[in-house]
Amino acid sequence: MSVPLVIATLLSVHGLRKGSLAPTGALTAFLVGYFSLAGGTYAFGATLIGFYLVGSRATKYGKKRKARLEDGYHEAGYRNGWQVLSNSAPALCAAFLWNAIFVPSSVHARIATSLGLNLPELLSLTEIPTYDRSPKGWCPLDVTVSNGYSRLFVFAVLGYVAPLCLLFT
Repeated sequence: MSVPLVIATLLSVHGLRKGSLAPTGALTAFLVGYFSLAGGTYAFGATLIGFYLVGSRATKYGKKRKARLEDGYHEAGYRNGWQVLSNSAPALCAAFLWNAIFVPSSVHARIATSLGLNLPELLSLTEIPTYDRSPKGWCPLDVTVSNGYSRLFVFAVLGYVAPLCLLFT
C-alpha cells in the first residue's frame, strides 16, 4: 500500500469518525489528500495536512464565536465535500499541474494525458526536466526550471495555504 493512500485514508476516516467531516467531506478529503501526496514530492500534501490540522484546532478553540457567526453550525464542524473542496481547490490544482508536468510517471500525468491535455504545450514549455528526489535531483524552487513554472506552482500552494494557516492561529 502506498504512503499517500494510507495517509489520505487515515485522515479522512479520522475526520468522519470524529464528526468534523460529513461522508461527502470524508470522500473529498480522501481524494484531495491522495492527489496532494501522490507524485514527485510530499510537500504539497504536507502543506495541506498542516492546513487541515491548524483549521481543526481553530474550530476546536473558536466554537462559541463560530456558533454565533455560522448558519447551520455543527459542534464538530461536519464539513461537506463542497466545503473541503472550496478550501483546497487552488492548492490542489497547483499540485496537480506541477506533478502532471514534472513527474511523467505520476497519476496526475496519466489523468492529464487521458483527458487529452498536453500541459507543457499549453504552457509553451520546451525543456521539462523530470523531477528526481535523489540528492542529485533539481530543486522545485529553482527559478531556471521550465521558465519558473515549477517555482510558480510550488509558491501557489504555499501562498494559498500559508495565509489561511496564519489567519487561524
